[in-house]
Amino acid sequence: MTIRSTAPANRTPNRRQFLRAAGTAAGLAATYAAPRVTVLGEEVKGANERIGVGFIGVGGRCQAHIDIVKKLQEEGKAEPVAVCDVYAPRLEAARQKCGGVKAYRAHEELLQDPNVDVVCIASPDRHHAPQAIDAVEAGKDVYCEKPLTHWSQFELAKKLEEAAAGKRRIVQVGTQYMADENYAKVSQMIKDGVIGKVIHAQLGYFRRGDWGERMVIPDAGAKPGPDLDWERFLGDAPQVPFSVSRFFQWRLYWDYAGGPATDLLVHTFTPVFCLLGLDYPQRVFGGGGCFQYDREVPDQCNIIADYKNDPSIVMMNSLSNYTGIDTKIRGTDGIILLTNAGIRIVPIDPKTGKETDEIVLAWNGMGDTAKLWRNFIECVGSRQQPFSPISAAVRVQAPLSAGIIGHRENKVVLFDAEKQKLTLS
Repeated sequence: MTIRSTAPANRTPNRRQFLRAAGTAAGLAATYAAPRVTVLGEEVKGANERIGVGFIGVGGRCQAHIDIVKKLQEEGKAEPVAVCDVYAPRLEAARQKCGGVKAYRAHEELLQDPNVDVVCIASPDRHHAPQAIDAVEAGKDVYCEKPLTHWSQFELAKKLEEAAAGKRRIVQVGTQYMADENYAKVSQMIKDGVIGKVIHAQLGYFRRGDWGERMVIPDAGAKPGPDLDWERFLGDAPQVPFSVSRFFQWRLYWDYAGGPATDLLVHTFTPVFCLLGLDYPQRVFGGGGCFQYDREVPDQCNIIADYKNDPSIVMMNSLSNYTGIDTKIRGTDGIILLTNAGIRIVPIDPKTGKETDEIVLAWNGMGDTAKLWRNFIECVGSRQQPFSPISAAVRVQAPLSAGIIGHRENKVVLFDAEKQKLTLS
């Protein structure tokens, strides 16, 4: 994580404020979501039944998901039952890792498997929304890797939200920074006015190196054919000749990924978005570029998102320097900092202008993908909204997609509230 801790060790929470927030937050839905509801009259697996998981896209990131589900299998909560990928060697390796489960080359076939209760989607960005829509239409609950969609597919993000609501499906988006109950407490404190009116927020994601995008090429001689379905990989992307780099290092290319905005800033922006209970932005500015590495997507990315009658959000990124910044939420009467140590809330007395007793909440799972999975599995049984629900993810996607579009087109991007779409200014 790229934030740094500034919380002093000798400060303690204001007990009255903390208990009030904790009590109010009890039973709240995950930070940003409609109130939790139970789906009645629907057959779902109970807490004591093992849930069958099908994996779609079994590349590098999916290996962590498989490991987590195998651990849940030991606990009798979930088990791998099917895998799917367009690349045969990768598919076979995943099949064996999962204990010889069924293997499919097309996700539509996996979705017809009656043993699959939920799906984990870890394919390239461009396939997230189409595959998730197919999954909920097939009656499956979904754990979908971030980002919710490719940067050019914002309309599909909205369609996925509508489909999930219509089919009453649970969708957990894989932003593991959301795996912490403290967000609900702090969100309520913000609503109660602990730092006054929120006017500004800053966040960032910094590291040195583009190794996250420049993925390993396991077979430089790979080519389309029986073992590699290039057409299915492309999906609705531009039809271009096969390239080993495009296939294995897809995060380097605009056609399949959005660079730091949708791959990295989504992690640090989502908690801020949920803490503040935001909706769609009013206007978005995007900038940056490739200043160090030879690639299509930027290695430096900055986005400013302004919300009507609400805060201005400044998002910063560099892949050339790992010196980070704290996430800061500024109010008229105080500040909230998300640091490596936890959440630090510093109210200011509006009469004296001096800081009052600050509140420090240690992290309780933030960044833990396994906890996000456990929350997902619990919600599959309870039909409650998860930590990182579709309702938040589709609105998080809006300024990130807008920032990329604005950067590429050198224009300001507006959100048309009436038509519910992004427009160029």
